[in-house]
Order: sequence, then structure tokens, then C-alpha cells
Amino acid sequence: MSTIEAIFLGFIQGITEFLPVSSSGHLILAQYLLGMNNFKDLITFDLICHLGTLLALFIAFFKKIKTLLTSEKKVLYFLFIALLPLFPLVFFLQFIKAFFDHIEYLGYFFLFTAALMYLGVCLSKKTSSVTEMSKHTWKEALMIGFFQAMAVFPGISRSGATISAARLLGWNYEHAITFSFLLAIPTLMASIIVELGQLILKRDNYSLPAISWVQYLAGFFFSFLFGIIALHYLQKLASKRLFMYFIGYCLLVGMVTTLFFRNL
Repeated sequence: MSTIEAIFLGFIQGITEFLPVSSSGHLILAQYLLGMNNFKDLITFDLICHLGTLLALFIAFFKKIKTLLTSEKKVLYFLFIALLPLFPLVFFLQFIKAFFDHIEYLGYFFLFTAALMYLGVCLSKKTSSVTEMSKHTWKEALMIGFFQAMAVFPGISRSGATISAARLLGWNYEHAITFSFLLAIPTLMASIIVELGQLILKRDNYSLPAISWVQYLAGFFFSFLFGIIALHYLQKLASKRLFMYFIGYCLLVGMVTTLFFRNL
């Protein structure tokens, strides 16, 4: 891996981690296009990039996290509830994932993301009049958690799934996006711990590529930088019109990816 490739992959991770387009799907595509076909060997680099986007989340939501820990503890409770389906469902879905863990299925999951967001954006019920996130219900948080678990499949966007679920439940865009990003913090932390565990416990299954500390640093920095940018603009520009662009984008990527890998 060259430093330019590390910068490019860091950019892809940062810009797509929070936009509803599936960062895992884009990383697989980018690594494939760069000729890095053994994706498991890049687990350490992916882990470093995840640390960059996690830091971006902490910085972007520092004030909100501080508020949650002091005066909005009910939202903290909702986040805990939303995490409950994640672990049992992810372990269950891993068995299904084993059947679809091939790059030729990636396009279908991008198409699924597009369909899911269409449901959330275009077919959602009327936006509720709730003005405070703490006024929502634990049942709604649990439903959002179920949707999040689907993102175990590369190509299914975690933020797309959670924001769509919240919109289907009538949450306004501000609440849906904020809750999705807050939920991403413990989810990303869990993902990093799992990746680190795989690296330690199954180190014989991975042949670590020749990546220098400069390339690791480049991946970390650019995933952090573009993660901050993506978080800022998605919060500022969130609207039905913007999400229609994301739907169209996932639809296009899904169709092109499906046709490309079908003809290999």
C-alpha cells in the first residue's frame, strides 16, 4: 500500500462512515479497485481508520455527550435500549452473512440501502410534534436498534438504516440524525473491540501487509478529517431533498456494482 492509497482509503472511510451510503461497502469497492483483493489482511488498517472516525464523532458531539451525561439521561437510556438488539442479532446474522460474504452480492445490499431509505424518507408517517429527543419512547429506540443490526452486511448503511427507522417512526430529521450519530459512538467502539479481538485471537489467519506508520497515520488523519466534514454538512443540510440524492446514489452504485461483478 502506498501513502496515496492510504490517504484515499482514509478519505473513503471518513466521508462515507456518516453519510447514508455504507462505508464498509465503499471500502471494499475501493480496496478491490486498488487491487487489494484479500480484504481480511487489511483489518489493522481498517481498525485505524475506524479510530479516526470515532475521534471525529467525539469531537463533533462533545457538547451533546456532556449534556447527556448531566441533564438528558433519558436519551442515554434510549441509546442503551437501541444497543440491546445489536449483539444477539449480529451473531445470528453472521450465519446468514456467511452465505453472502462475496463481493458479487455487494451491489444487492447497496440497492437494499436505497430501498430502505426510500421507505424512510418518502413513505414515513407525518413528523411528530415532539420537540425534545427525551420525549420519544423506548420502544422507538428499540426499533431503531433492530434496523441498525442489518448493517452487518457490507453495502447496507448503518446511518441510512437508523435514520430511515427513525423517520418511519415520525422523528424529525434533526432528532433522527443526532440519535443515529450518538448511537454510532458505542457501536463503533464495539466494532473496534471486535476487530481487535479477531486480530489478537486469530492472528494466524491474517497475513499483515507491509504498511508503514506513515500510511497508518495518513489513514487515521484523513478518515478523521473527512469524518468531521461529513458530520458537519449532513447535520446542516439534512432534508428530504438531500436524502433523495443519497437514494439515487446508492441506486446507481448498486446497479453498476451488480452488473460489474456479475460479468466477471
